Amino acid sequence: MRSFRNIRHTLAGALVITSGTVFAAASSPNVAPSAPHMEVVAEWNRLPYDLGDAQAEQAYDSNQTYKKVLLQGVKVDSKGTMYVSTARWGGPDVPATLSKLVHKNGRWELQPFPSAAMNKVGDRQALQSVLGFEIDRNDVMWILDQGHIAGQPSAQGAEKLVLWDLKADREIQRYEFNDADSDKKCSFLNDVVVDNDRGFAYITDSGIFCDHLHGGLIVYDQKHNRAHRVLDQTVFTTDEADFHFRIDNEAVLSKTPMRTGADGIALSGDKRTLYWTNLSGHTLYSLDTALLRDFDSSESTLRTAVKRVASLPSNTDGMIADRKGNLYMTALELNGLMFRDAKTGAISTYAIHPEMAWPDTLSWSPDGSLYVVSGHLNKWVDNAMDFDNPAVPNFRIWKVQANGRSYTAK
Repeated sequence: MRSFRNIRHTLAGALVITSGTVFAAASSPNVAPSAPHMEVVAEWNRLPYDLGDAQAEQAYDSNQTYKKVLLQGVKVDSKGTMYVSTARWGGPDVPATLSKLVHKNGRWELQPFPSAAMNKVGDRQALQSVLGFEIDRNDVMWILDQGHIAGQPSAQGAEKLVLWDLKADREIQRYEFNDADSDKKCSFLNDVVVDNDRGFAYITDSGIFCDHLHGGLIVYDQKHNRAHRVLDQTVFTTDEADFHFRIDNEAVLSKTPMRTGADGIALSGDKRTLYWTNLSGHTLYSLDTALLRDFDSSESTLRTAVKRVASLPSNTDGMIADRKGNLYMTALELNGLMFRDAKTGAISTYAIHPEMAWPDTLSWSPDGSLYVVSGHLNKWVDNAMDFDNPAVPNFRIWKVQANGRSYTAK
């Protein structure tokens, strides 16, 4: 987050991985007896890469580059293949920022996706630092490249949205964000949701890389390959005053409170409502997408139309809707997931477990389950992650029973 500019790289580590570990929901007065089934499908102490080059893989280990790599996002395609993002917050030597998980030598490894060449640092055609991405109902991956490497200003053309057809294995469209869309010094392009019905995407910009937060939303029109920025540096896209939060009874960032603007984002199943939150806050906001799709809507009109939907029991980093419009939101302060009922608006805890530390991105799988990354981001940004003990799983991918369908479905 805002502290990424000052991240130190003095960690050390080892690898541990399991598959299919099953967890019962933690005992808590906030969790209903019918809490959903949860299991860990992959876990690591450090992230291993399948680079197709034994020498490069050896250098990755011997140079301890794994200290700089953090697991952030997971998405699942129609065949059940998992893809993960590892934004280059730790520096340019992170081997790949977007990868496909492949099972090799009895463990899950990260294979650069779509290719090693498409992950080359310094090549404006390639992916520089991917955090948020989405796979739509057509198996098209919408890849959001934040551009920034280790918090440095983005190079020309680095901040972009790339559409990659997984079935054809080729790029089908891209859009490079101009200076009116995003600030190449301050912006932090965070997450993206997709409306296949109308050909639009909605993006959160957390705006963390300047002394003041530069948060906002970006609306992308696929048909005309254009975008525009809205709610720039407003109360709706910045942090809440004096917000502090704790994970596992420890303050996040020991020296300076974390400040982050627009972050989690979700699109309702009927595509009529956009929801989002600021990481440094508890408020769930919404806005009518018809207004957002109309590029002639004035800022004053949009600001007046924003609704404060609810005050959440925890701040959230990732969120997603099902086809019925129910919301699933990560709950950082509760170590789990929250749920908002589309019919009643009631918000409750959904799946809680003490080992789901910093749940980040959510993804629908073909069988109607949710996949969730938990990555101890709070420890990573404070240089407190333990890479020495193979028994310590720093990064996990959870599978949580949900019995839903993706918001992108027809």
